[in-house]
Amino acid sequence: MGIISSFIKLPSRDKLVVIEALFWVTIIRLMVWIFPFRFVQKRVQKIASYLSSDSSSVSMSRLRVMIVIVSRYVPRATCLVQALAGYILFSKYGYITSIKIGVLNENGEFEAHAWLENDNNVILGESEKDFKTIMDIGRE
Repeated sequence: MGIISSFIKLPSRDKLVVIEALFWVTIIRLMVWIFPFRFVQKRVQKIASYLSSDSSSVSMSRLRVMIVIVSRYVPRATCLVQALAGYILFSKYGYITSIKIGVLNENGEFEAHAWLENDNNVILGESEKDFKTIMDIGRE
């Protein structure tokens, strides 16, 4: 089944979430490419704060799946892009999250990773590796 037919078969509510996820992943990807990280971070926090609500009309697992799926179709939608976009979307749908950025130096090779947490549980960007958190971005 193709992506278009899969999209058409979704309920209206899910279609809206897919479109929102695609929009935010694309916008954040462009921002990360064009602007310094501090600028992107501040903008993402302001947007999330502005859009935040108390309504949990979409489940966390559904939001996560939508972000992961649309990220496959946005070039270079890295873990950082997904975490930043997820921060906005989860906030919009009433979930309080924080973005974690961590590093790992394994066998002389440096790695970085970003993920999203809710109540100290990873909800987006799981990794089997044990990254050392160097940055925790919460609500502004």
